[in-house]
Amino acid sequence: MAGRISKQTIDALADCDIVSVVNDYTRMEKKGGSWWGCCPFHHEKTASFHIEEGKNLYYCFGCHAGGDIVKFYMEMEKVSYVDSIVALAKRFNIEVVYENGSYVPEQKDNTKELYIDLYNRTASMFHYLLTQTPQGKPALEYITGRGLTMETIQKFKLGFSPDDRRWLKNFLVSKNFSHEFLSKSGLFSAKYPDITIFAGRLMFPIFDKNGEAVALGGRLLKGEGPKYINSPEMPHYKKRETLYAYNFAKKAIRERKEVILCEGYMDAIAYHQCGIDYAVAPLGTAFTEGQLKMLAPFVNTVLLSFDSDGAGQAATYKAIILCRSLDLSVKIIQLKGGKDPAEIMINFGADTLTKAVEGAILDNDFLLSKLLEKYPKKTPEDKVKAALEFFPYVDSLSSDIQKDSTLEQFAQAFNTKLEAVKRDFVNREQARSRLEQKKTVNGAPVIQEIKLNAELRTILAVISNLEQFNLLHEQLTVNDFEDPLARQLFIILEECFRDQEFSISGILNHCTEEEVQRMITRVIASREFEENNLQYVQESIRLIKRNSLERQRERLMVKIRDFKIVTPDDQNTLTKFLSEKMEIDKKLQE
Repeated sequence: MAGRISKQTIDALADCDIVSVVNDYTRMEKKGGSWWGCCPFHHEKTASFHIEEGKNLYYCFGCHAGGDIVKFYMEMEKVSYVDSIVALAKRFNIEVVYENGSYVPEQKDNTKELYIDLYNRTASMFHYLLTQTPQGKPALEYITGRGLTMETIQKFKLGFSPDDRRWLKNFLVSKNFSHEFLSKSGLFSAKYPDITIFAGRLMFPIFDKNGEAVALGGRLLKGEGPKYINSPEMPHYKKRETLYAYNFAKKAIRERKEVILCEGYMDAIAYHQCGIDYAVAPLGTAFTEGQLKMLAPFVNTVLLSFDSDGAGQAATYKAIILCRSLDLSVKIIQLKGGKDPAEIMINFGADTLTKAVEGAILDNDFLLSKLLEKYPKKTPEDKVKAALEFFPYVDSLSSDIQKDSTLEQFAQAFNTKLEAVKRDFVNREQARSRLEQKKTVNGAPVIQEIKLNAELRTILAVISNLEQFNLLHEQLTVNDFEDPLARQLFIILEECFRDQEFSISGILNHCTEEEVQRMITRVIASREFEENNLQYVQESIRLIKRNSLERQRERLMVKIRDFKIVTPDDQNTLTKFLSEKMEIDKKLQE
């Protein structure tokens, strides 16, 4: 007969500090003899979740959830009563004693724990290779050249995966991991189980909120393939519910009641190295509701730090709407002098990045400025278009006062009567219908075709013949593209390849805009790129690369021309700029 956990163990847990556990899920504040916070079981604006000091019991006056420390952990982590006791006992260093003292617990499925152990060991091994071995030296020189200190490299446990694709399997087997277990670990190719998906890459361990390595991301350093590869989803890892650097940022997030959301690993790391330690990043996906719900109980304000290109702006807009839907304030960090936080950190230092964060603007001001850039002529038709783009943001606001104030801002920005804006807001579908009617000729819709430039034509040539994708990846990165739509499609190709959805239908499914889908299908149906496809792609890649280098050279020339030497370090920076220019000149001559 199975024994039960002793009353002695349960009583010991009952005396443990429930506030410290609850604080992992929602921010608690002491008021008098009680602790109050927003309920982690349901979304609310006013704190109704209550813990009476000394009683170690929780109760929510909103949703009426209540119980002790064990029940709280059960409900939050969705685990059994026994698992909750075992986990909490481990946390508080309490021995789990069973009745009669001889019971051995039933075997449970510990697959998640085994995977976490595997990823922790693998991350540690990659970190050792990066920092302590000759084969990791080129990768270490690359990352320190990007401005990261050894302290930061060690904090984030960055690593290096060897070029030999079979090395990792042989290493892990030598550490007594079975072939069958490793084949399901997400570290190896499904088709070739002895070959790792990570080879010759700078490695970024992805930690859960407790600091356990649960996944890996790898950046390509040379050769062909996707620029970034991330671990697939596993029983212990859901990328839509995980944020990069959250384990490092959570304390500062709770203290400041705000978070910076940026695009990728290097962005988050750059912020942390500059002392801005409340930055996190999504993991190869758009910012999700699940990720936001991790943050919502602890923050009042979300600061968005996405790229200024088309894809980045689209991500910013979606994130604003999502944050506002949970009644969170939003500000936008506008980076000047560099394309991302890492570049600004290298070229201008931590102070410049700090000032950019301090100068973040409110989301409504940001959106209005972008609409004014998009519709500068302010014709009646442009005003309607701008309003229809702005109204979803107004809808996301929870307060009628906020909505009225924001509509008034729009009316002032576009020199329109407030009453008219409010009428169109209430009757927006009629306004949209009137606008659409103007786009028809004799009852038939006028299709707005996207103007094809050289960069778009190159991407479309590759989509028409997906065998050329590796050629594109071998020689270009997303930063080589100037056209926002070309950049967006390049990213979609990367995502489809990484997610094993590399087909025309997969690409179309990733395109959310009907005009883009129509453009792709029209080009494929026309068979425009069927003849001499390889030659066309090769020549186009050379042209795009050359244009990209020339743009880089122009930006460097501006920096060099405007640079003023004040300190000895400034001379080193100028020398670095000149060296970069010489390298670009050399590539252009080639």
